[in-house]
Amino acid sequence: MAADARSTKRVLIVDDDPATMRLLRDVLGGFKHDHHYQIELAVDGAEGLAALERERFDLVLLDIYMPGMSGLELLEQMRRKGLHTPVLMLTGNNDGRTAGRAVASDILAYVPKPFDFERLELLISLATAAPTAAAGAAAGRNRP
Repeated sequence: MAADARSTKRVLIVDDDPATMRLLRDVLGGFKHDHHYQIELAVDGAEGLAALERERFDLVLLDIYMPGMSGLELLEQMRRKGLHTPVLMLTGNNDGRTAGRAVASDILAYVPKPFDFERLELLISLATAAPTAAAGAAAGRNRP
């Protein structure tokens, strides 16, 4: 498929670490998928929630531990508001209890740092291959 004919997938990266956000943005730009990624960045849970309330995304890459509103708190707010955008939960911490809470909150996957880029690419590809939240917004498919 020609580069200019590729579809666009909207991805929200929510992480308080600028280096991680840059890395994820660069990695997404290097994937050879049938679509390209339009990326929005949020530095904390509150900013991420505001972006999700303002726009539709096909995927959220969400850090668990952030100051202020944590990733888990943002995830709970998303689900409470009926936002069922696929989420990949990112963490540099090996806390099994937190991982369990994240999985119980209907995330697509729990992704430990440092990233296994092949696994991350596969997960992102799977998440964005499904019917999209952004494309389905007009049809109301991403709300209960």
